[in-house]
Amino acid sequence: LAARGLVVAGVDGSAEMVRRLRDKPGGDRVPVTLGDFATTRIEGEFALVVLAINTIFALPSQEAQVACFRNAAAHLRPGGRFVVEAWVPDPGAFRDGTALRLLSLSEERVLVEAARLSAADQMMYTTKVNLTSDGLRLLPANHRYAWPAELDLMGRLAGLEREHRWAGWDGSPYTDDSRSHVSVYRSSFGGP
Repeated sequence: LAARGLVVAGVDGSAEMVRRLRDKPGGDRVPVTLGDFATTRIEGEFALVVLAINTIFALPSQEAQVACFRNAAAHLRPGGRFVVEAWVPDPGAFRDGTALRLLSLSEERVLVEAARLSAADQMMYTTKVNLTSDGLRLLPANHRYAWPAELDLMGRLAGLEREHRWAGWDGSPYTDDSRSHVSVYRSSFGGP
């Protein structure tokens, strides 16, 4: 986006990820504030705030997710948009609250994801297991998932109205069979 001439600013909780950004072409031109994206304020108002690649589910609780929507809304100029990209929960993929799925398989690498679902807390605890000839690497992650309708309510609590929901970035229709969504929320405080 910055390479296309847009003014871009970021918030990240990981100094290591900011270092990785700085190593990418043009990464040194993107100002990044280190902090919790649910609550960290940065200077200015924006036409667009984006939370991509399931990042909303990295927040540990519904309260933190609601705070994130409020924080995004506080950064929007009148009529601005908040875009959330996320997967759609699929409890049917679990048997007795657990799942094991093969993500990739080649002669050089096997990547498997083990997951445990806590439906009562809307939490999914996962560990990706990366097996290579160099050894084993475990990549744990916890996800506080939310249904699209729940995200819509979080938006309304923050003064945002859902404007669009697509199955993906290509604008394909969101249906009962969609496994992911891109939801666009518009600031209800004026503007085009």
